[in-house]
Amino acid sequence: MANPVMNSIVKDWSTQQTTPAGYPTMPGYQPASQQAPNPYAAQQAPAYGQPTGYGNPQAYGQQQGAYGDPMASYEAMMTAPAADAVDRGRMTYDDVVVKSLICFGLLLAGATVGWMMGLASPFIAVTSMFVGCLVTLGLGLFVQFSKKVRPGAIIAYSLIEGVVLGALSCFFEIVYPGIVVTAVLATLVVIGVTLGAFSFGFIRNSGAVTRIATIGSISFFFYYMISLVLSRSGAVDMTAVNNYKVFGFIPLGVIIGVIAIIIGVLCLVRDFDAVKVGVNTGVPVKYSWLCTFAIMTDVIWIYLEILKLLSYFMRRD
Repeated sequence: MANPVMNSIVKDWSTQQTTPAGYPTMPGYQPASQQAPNPYAAQQAPAYGQPTGYGNPQAYGQQQGAYGDPMASYEAMMTAPAADAVDRGRMTYDDVVVKSLICFGLLLAGATVGWMMGLASPFIAVTSMFVGCLVTLGLGLFVQFSKKVRPGAIIAYSLIEGVVLGALSCFFEIVYPGIVVTAVLATLVVIGVTLGAFSFGFIRNSGAVTRIATIGSISFFFYYMISLVLSRSGAVDMTAVNNYKVFGFIPLGVIIGVIAIIIGVLCLVRDFDAVKVGVNTGVPVKYSWLCTFAIMTDVIWIYLEILKLLSYFMRRD
């Protein structure tokens, strides 16, 4: 399901240090009480009757050392190259892109393994899917509620989730030939259109969008969990429920799938906005892993919903 991890990220960013006037602090900011003392203020005029620097070479050397070193430091600071976001350890768009490529590459590698298992041994593939779902659920909760950023857990999640998706996609492809390629292309189109609309300002994140995305994703999570329990226990035939024709011609499963995809898109908009805010705020580079994790889970959500939605149209009665 879509991951609500971005809510906690933005909450952490909102607690960053501010100046006494309430403005966000720049990197290297120190309160006035913690700033280094002025070296010029530490100088004292020579006592009355004592020779000054003009008549006392030793005193002149002391003054030259006191006043010369700050000027040399100032000149070195002025001639040094400006520190960018990378030098300051701040998150950039490149950090998110690189880590996304790493995680999606691992996801694809795991999907290849899961696909091959589905072709070689369906029983092993189904068992791996079941175990993988439990493991990825635990890893997702661990990443969500951990007080530290866990890159290792995110990498492991990418690889194991890839195995689950690969095996599941293989089974769909066997029943509905050509569905996986169509679902992948449709997912890429949805992501590209969403990113383009967000970049050009056609769609923006807001409090309403965040609330709808969060409530919708949590609601669908419990809906799918309850549906799985009812279906496995035999209490309800979920296939018949999803095939129920609304208005006489639209399957209920299609309506649910479209709503789920819309929720996934709203979650993706929230993720893009969180990345933008994080880069502009100058949050530590470690948060790029959480941004990548949130984007990846939402992309997986959209792919699965599109895969399921296509199955209704390709189903042979």
